[in-house]
Amino acid sequence: MGRKSSNSCSPMFLRDKCDEVLPCAATGRPTLNLERRLDHDGHPLAITTADAVAAAATGVPPWNWRETPGNGGESQSYCGRVISVKWGDYTRRIGIDGTAEAIKEAIKCAFRLRTKRSFWLEDEDQIVRSLDRDMPLGNYMLHLDEGLAIKVCLYDESDHIPVHTEEKIFYTEDDYRSFLSHRGWSCLREFDGYRNIDNMDDLRPGAIYRGMS
Repeated sequence: MGRKSSNSCSPMFLRDKCDEVLPCAATGRPTLNLERRLDHDGHPLAITTADAVAAAATGVPPWNWRETPGNGGESQSYCGRVISVKWGDYTRRIGIDGTAEAIKEAIKCAFRLRTKRSFWLEDEDQIVRSLDRDMPLGNYMLHLDEGLAIKVCLYDESDHIPVHTEEKIFYTEDDYRSFLSHRGWSCLREFDGYRNIDNMDDLRPGAIYRGMS
């Protein structure tokens, strides 16, 4: 007849609902927990089964390094100095902790301004502010340079008779130089005068000019 092992104490062991095998106090042996094991990478931030069960019951994730407690999953805090800039129907929040050039580039990227046109920011008191990290925080309107619009009279090359006028808008001196070079002109001249215009700043808005070779 087989002999029962003296080490058996199965009547004194209880299995809890988490599958932990717990010895009675009389054994003095360490607790054996089948659920207490590392994840496959042994990562110290691994989410345990108990954490997952608690998360399912409460609807709150056990941990998330991107979120802070009690904010609904959306961080409302902003680091650094931030202004609000509006252009048309669009509003963007711009950080102004960098240099003036960095702030300018941030605004151009935020509103996708692919142009050399000048722009400036005007606050709610209609004060134009310089772009720097010390500018007052608040709401600003973005304004783009409308350019300088003139009319250029084009002639028939053979008869030198005016054919039609073409409206042209210049935003920078480079635009003006490029236009003259493309036409093969050295400057513009007032249509009803003899004054040559060498620089864009000397042009008069709405005036009519003709090209000079």
